Amino acid sequence: MPLFMVKKEAFDSCRFGKRDVDLRAVKPQWKNSKVGDIATIQCGKNLLRKRITKVHRGSLARIFKDVNYKRIFPEASTVFEAVRATRELYPDADEFMAFELENII
Repeated sequence: MPLFMVKKEAFDSCRFGKRDVDLRAVKPQWKNSKVGDIATIQCGKNLLRKRITKVHRGSLARIFKDVNYKRIFPEASTVFEAVRATRELYPDADEFMAFELENII
């Protein structure tokens, strides 16, 4: 079960349905996550659990080709702002994973 630690803004976007894709640099703790797994999104003591419905893997260009940037960064006005935000979070990463998430009913 993957654990995604996020900042309050990202947590609230996820909680209120504005954001339904989580983007991560490929690291050992996420690389084996698959469709059907339950992801835990944590901000401080607050937790959300969501089901992974699709996993994308590749370069940042590939991710933003496959997934609308607004689903990852709802506050971004352009794809260039989304790329800049990603590079601030992961300056040295070359490969990424995007997890499409849905609420657990």
